[in-house]
Amino acid sequence: MWIKNTNREQRKFLTALFEPTMLNFSNISALVWSDSDHLDNVLMAHLFSIPHCHLIYAVDKFGKQISSNINGNGVDSSYRTQDLSRRPFSFRLEPKRHFMLSSVYISKNTGRPCISAVQPVSDEQRLLGFIVADFDIYNLPLFPSKTFSNHKNIHSLNTPYELSQQHRVSSPFDRYFSEIQGILHKLITEHGVFNSTLHYASAQAMLWQIDAPYQYSLYDLKQLLAPDMYLIYPRCSYPANAKVSTKTVKKVLERFCTLRLIDEHFYLRSGTLNIINGLVGLTFSFDGTQYLPVETFLSKDLADWFAPTTITA
Repeated sequence: MWIKNTNREQRKFLTALFEPTMLNFSNISALVWSDSDHLDNVLMAHLFSIPHCHLIYAVDKFGKQISSNINGNGVDSSYRTQDLSRRPFSFRLEPKRHFMLSSVYISKNTGRPCISAVQPVSDEQRLLGFIVADFDIYNLPLFPSKTFSNHKNIHSLNTPYELSQQHRVSSPFDRYFSEIQGILHKLITEHGVFNSTLHYASAQAMLWQIDAPYQYSLYDLKQLLAPDMYLIYPRCSYPANAKVSTKTVKKVLERFCTLRLIDEHFYLRSGTLNIINGLVGLTFSFDGTQYLPVETFLSKDLADWFAPTTITA
């Protein structure tokens, strides 16, 4: 479980690295909180005082963005008023008065794994909102992918060759994650697809439909993105005997994306979801394939996937 221990230590290290600066930052922001233009100026002036930060913005206590997006390229005011209440860090936007680090998620701006540092902003005893700073995890110090090959027990993994010799090659599926997730979610929830497998390296999807459960169809990226894709399968009700809810289907597909992109050496090759038996199948870049219940899959912390005990031959 060395990755888990390393993960905890790194979060402590990152908290110590970011919290003092962001606390000072929040005190300054509180003085101009009601004026979005002045708030943008403060964010821009202090952006580079936060190590490794690539994006910073302010949200109110309800999760609505009140500032522009501020990054090294300047100010983008088009993001003002957007609803961020469903962002991965937003479940922790509650009246707490201390610094928080989010879990790892895929940034909609960069398409890469990132974390957010969230600092409450208060005016005396009144909570005003939060300053949020985003960080690309590949640019952070001590991220596991940079220390992975240095650990003395790395050979305990069931892999036929060194992980350091592997490297994820971007596939067409990697560039169209959002579109593929949307299409597959609709096919599963509205068109009777009950079993699906995404092969990321070959950019192919295997689909089984409820009316022909013994036959599968294989599609490449061009076919999946075609406008008439939904005409192939008749529209039908979501199966009453499905063990996976429609909302959970979306969460599973999003987690597939995260596991695919989370690390350059340790990544998902293919993911399978069967909504009838409630199982997911996972094949990683190491020599291991897993089948586990959807609930177990979604409840795992990202660090669990890097632990040797999660690997099965």
